[in-house]
Amino acid sequence: MEEKINTDSKEHAVEILQQLNEYRKTGRHCDFMIKAGSEELPVHKNIVSASSDYFKAMLSHENVETKSDVVEIKEFDEVCVKKCVDFIYTGDAYVAKEKRETLMGVAHMMQLQRLCDSIAIFLEDDLDPRSFFQTKKIANRYNCKQLEEKCNQFALKRFKEIAQSAEFMDLDEKFISFLMESNETKAKEEGKCKMLLAWTKHDIDERKECFLSLVMKFQLTKMTLSYRRFLVENEPLLFESMQSIQSLTLSILDSHGDISSKDFNFNLTKNKQLVVFDQTSQRMHSHDVDDETWTPMQTIDQAIIQNTLHSAVVIESYIYVICGNGSFYRLEYAESNAKWEQITNTNLQYACVVALDGFVYGIEYQRHSNIMERYDPSNNRWTRLTNKSLILAWESLVAADGKVFCIAGQSNQQYQATNQVEIYDPVTSTWSMDNRSLNEARFKASATASEEGIYIIGGFNVGTLTTAEFRSSVTKTWMMLKPMKNARQYFSSCVIDGKVYVIGGNGNSANIEEYDPGTKEWKIIETIQGKYIFSRLTVAISI
Repeated sequence: MEEKINTDSKEHAVEILQQLNEYRKTGRHCDFMIKAGSEELPVHKNIVSASSDYFKAMLSHENVETKSDVVEIKEFDEVCVKKCVDFIYTGDAYVAKEKRETLMGVAHMMQLQRLCDSIAIFLEDDLDPRSFFQTKKIANRYNCKQLEEKCNQFALKRFKEIAQSAEFMDLDEKFISFLMESNETKAKEEGKCKMLLAWTKHDIDERKECFLSLVMKFQLTKMTLSYRRFLVENEPLLFESMQSIQSLTLSILDSHGDISSKDFNFNLTKNKQLVVFDQTSQRMHSHDVDDETWTPMQTIDQAIIQNTLHSAVVIESYIYVICGNGSFYRLEYAESNAKWEQITNTNLQYACVVALDGFVYGIEYQRHSNIMERYDPSNNRWTRLTNKSLILAWESLVAADGKVFCIAGQSNQQYQATNQVEIYDPVTSTWSMDNRSLNEARFKASATASEEGIYIIGGFNVGTLTTAEFRSSVTKTWMMLKPMKNARQYFSSCVIDGKVYVIGGNGNSANIEEYDPGTKEWKIIETIQGKYIFSRLTVAISI
């Protein structure tokens, strides 16, 4: 009776393959040649046949290739052909980013299924806003179902980022419909509608029918009234569909009518409110702009007050506060018993911060600097980013269109107000200058953004300003708005339901002003009594 001797069969197989690869490199015992461009790759028929169904089929009967013992591959890059031959002999694969699609093409042509599957997994793991479009193209072309699904889920979660890419305009109608119709798309109805309009106008003759079909599927009442009015008044595409015009017009009229009990309950549980930080009571207070009521919230931690509150942002259910010395705190505001939590400090002094796609971005505010850092809540870490081109103080920071805008500020040379706008792209980690500057230079202004664009308000230039400007996300140009009722500098602003609210400012800390884009008018809606608010810390929350 025979007994099995324990041996390492895998190591044995690896050693043989390594020896065969050495034979290939020197041409020893090779009986077939693969040509690609200037590359001539001697191989062994039995090895490539055993590894590739493409070569197995080719070498199993008499043809031009078997007669000459040469096959010429003309349609693919020679580098990727060599990579696939290397894989056959080693089981290893390497690829540069710009060669991913070609390598998958060669592997698919050679029917190297294990390599195709490995490339798909590699692309899955490396999926980000920059690689998304190439990866999706590869998944579709080579029928990689799992990779296709990963791309779909990525696009739903990161819609805002991929929508900012020029390649978004080349997506096919089927995928655009998927993004617009899905309830899982992480974007507001207005945001989706704007990108649908931009995509349609990229090839209006071919795409307008798709637009008219999809626009009727949006939940119109979730769009701000001002945006719906803008569409009815200014969007010629809609006039090709009476049904679209009728639905939009009725939704506008309904917005002024009675509110159903269902809508009323929804608004009670999930409406936007202003939150101010009051020095007098040393606690936060929320303000409902619709019913003009104030509600006390959590107290402000003494350590935060002692370190000098300076700037605040909201991400999901948390308010983040940064102090003058760089200390950083957060509070889960919906929990009445929640305590302030100190998290990793930043190196920034007297920072101005803004939230974008789940990250906090900060710049140094009260001193001339070109530094920016980013905080990642997932690992509780600040990271230094690429420096801005301009060294400024008292800039206005705002997030819009998937980017961070650094607007105006005071120059470090003649200490004068500037009107320049610098834009940071998180996808490419680069800064660029907006080729359209503000109409009026200013610093210590306040900036905020709606779905329609960016507002820059007030500030200082020789004297304290009442002026305001708006940059449309569509036209990307700055236009002057009607001035505020009060001149303000060093103050807060935010957007709720499409309207702009400004609070505080030197000499006007008691007044809250509201700007309605529909009427294009400012009005004072509240004079705060019994509170002394921190000038630059007002935020908007959902409660």
